Amino acid sequence: MKKLFLVPFIAVSILMACQNNPSGTTVVMQPPPPPTEDTLVSDTNVAPTAPIENDKDVIDFVGMQNQPTYPGGIAEFYKFLGKNIKYPTQAAEANLQGNVFVSFIVSKDGNITDIKVDRKLGMGTDEEALRVLKLSKKWNPGIVDGKPVNVKYKMPIRFTLAK
Repeated sequence: MKKLFLVPFIAVSILMACQNNPSGTTVVMQPPPPPTEDTLVSDTNVAPTAPIENDKDVIDFVGMQNQPTYPGGIAEFYKFLGKNIKYPTQAAEANLQGNVFVSFIVSKDGNITDIKVDRKLGMGTDEEALRVLKLSKKWNPGIVDGKPVNVKYKMPIRFTLAK
């Protein structure tokens, strides 16, 4: 009888421990690194990419094996953002920090189009994220079946003040 009581108690305890977030702890989401030959396994369950019907089709980058890449990699893209973002005065004065979540399409020719803010931070940070993304150089397009395709890309742009 004691064993039957212990199993649900242990399960609830583990579940509660996983949900605890100690005060002062910040969880920061970063886009996952693109898969590499080292990380791909032949039995990985990646949903097949839908066939491309026409030149205007857009594919979501999640699950693609040949995702669009910024020249030099995502680390170079974040360096580009860091060099070009000007912290909005109003946001700095209010000590506003956080993420602006953006989405855009990397077109077949590598241009960034259809740039949108999916989740705002405010006080000029959203507009600044859009401004800098428009300055981005061409990306290497995503590839499906050996052909470049239009790919929707989503990512956070983090605004942090130096202490």
